Order: sequence, then structure tokens, then C-alpha cells
Amino acid sequence: MNLRLIRVKNIENQHVSVANVDDFETSIMELSNVRICQESEYMRKFVRPFAAKVINRLTPKSLAPVFCISMGVTCVSRSIPHMFFSTDNLLYLFDAWTETYGTIQKIVKAYNIKVLFITSKESTASLQALLPDTDIVWCPEGYKAETYKAFDYPRKDIDVLQMGRKYDLWHYQVVDKLQESGISYLYEKTKGEVVFKSRADFIDGLGRSKISVCFPKSLTHNKEANGITTMTNRYLQSFASKCLVLGTTPDEMKELFGYDPVLPVDMTDPAGQIVEILKNYNGYTPLIEKNYNECLKNHTWHNRWMKILDIIQQMTIWNKEGKG
Repeated sequence: MNLRLIRVKNIENQHVSVANVDDFETSIMELSNVRICQESEYMRKFVRPFAAKVINRLTPKSLAPVFCISMGVTCVSRSIPHMFFSTDNLLYLFDAWTETYGTIQKIVKAYNIKVLFITSKESTASLQALLPDTDIVWCPEGYKAETYKAFDYPRKDIDVLQMGRKYDLWHYQVVDKLQESGISYLYEKTKGEVVFKSRADFIDGLGRSKISVCFPKSLTHNKEANGITTMTNRYLQSFASKCLVLGTTPDEMKELFGYDPVLPVDMTDPAGQIVEILKNYNGYTPLIEKNYNECLKNHTWHNRWMKILDIIQQMTIWNKEGKG
């Protein structure tokens, strides 16, 4: 295949977002015969901090295009120097928030990006207006099915799990009441401290959970999101682990699924809602199973890569050295 893939390094015991990138990259490697470009340790340690000062001095060469998956704008620099010696590169960017639009415009020019894949539908539309000469494509987050464990329902011994950033308005209304009721509730007790220490523990813990609480960043960190509401990987990971997802559904997610896969939270009595759900948990298994099967069919990284591959194969650069 006439395409090079930047490979993430050292995912063990790193933040789960790094593992998500690794899942996507390994899915691509399983599905397509791409050439691998490893991130340079020297570049990562010494060149990355000064990348902005040198990127415009490099002249692109006629090497095969590079595909890079990046969690945020700062992570794009791990493609150094590979993208600088190619034209018509492709970038898949997770966190494209409003405050990063200016940086994204610079990245597109400096890194010779021909197609930019964005996980947020709202950001895709905004960036296309800012970058009319670049193809901006909405490509939502996905997940790797083989990574996650869907425990049998009787084996689920964690009642409620809220991973990552908490929605404090909901959290502080339930935490004491759930404890008093003897309901197990796991959450980030100290800001920045993960609930599970390793990725294996995270996957196991999610599989053991009955209810996964998910809110978009527009609620948990509204200033950072600046009104953008998008589906995160946490929703898909929870569905893949056969959790009942409780929270708020981004509009783009309803469009993707064709229905609302999330049980709406009752903010008038959130603790009471949890108690009632656990009392009648078997009544929610049809929704849990429906979400699980819908994700397997339409929302894996395999699905996302097939969409991207269709776009790549239509690009004129694909024929420079022959199609893969």
C-alpha cells in the first residue's frame, strides 16, 4: 500500500487515550498492508519542543503520504520528520476544540495535510469553513472489539462507574446517598488520578460494571469544550463492555445510531434513579444488548478505517506508486 503509518510507542500504563490510538493503529495494520514509521525517540525528546520554529524551513519530497492519528494538536509532532518529506498527508485528530482551530490551521499547512479527519461533527463544519482548500471529513471515534470484555451480567460486581472527568453537578448529588445505600460507585477521587492503574485493570473494571455514567465534555468542562458536544470513546467502550450507559447523549450520536442508546439521567433525583435501575436491571438488558450489537456492526475502528480507505483510494496521490 502506498501509505505510511506513524506508530505510537510505549502504551503500557499510559493514559487510556494513548491506548485508543494504539487500538486504531493496530486495526489498520490488521486490515491493510501499510508501511510503518516509528516515532523517533530523539525527535520526541529534543526536536518536538522546537518543532514550530523549524517546520516551515523543510521542503516536502515525493515520498509516500503519511497517515497520523493524533489525540490532540500537540501530539501531531510525533510525525516529525516523516510528514515534512511527503506531500498530501492525512491526519486523524481526536480533540479539535474551538481554542485549537488556529493551531490546526497552522498544522495543516506545515505538515502538508491534504485530508483532515475530525471526530466532532460540529468542529468538522467549522474547520471546513476555515480551511476551504483542505478536505475536512467527519469520522467519529471508534473502538476495537477484541480489546473489551463483556462480562456475564451475574458477574458484574461494580454497580456504578464514572471514568475520567466527573460531572460534578451529578456526582455530588449521588456520592453520599449511594454509599449509604451500599451501592458500589467508582470514580476519580483526585483530579487527574485514574480509577484503574493499568489498562488491563481498566478493561476488566469496565466489564464488571453494571452502569457506566457518561457525560460529554460540554457538560463536564464547558469552558474547554466551548459549546461543542461530541461522542467520546468512553460511550463505545461502555457499550462494548455491556454496561448500561447513563447520562447525556450528544446529538451526533443519535444520528450515528439512529436512536438514543443512552438512558437519560434524571437530575431531579439522580441517586433515586440509580437505586431504581439496579432494582430492575434485567429490564434494561434489551437496550444493553442492542447497543452492544450496534457497535459491533457499525462503530469499530474497522468500520472507521473502511470509510477512510474509500477516501484514500479516490485520491490522485494513490496512483503515484500504484494502489494497495
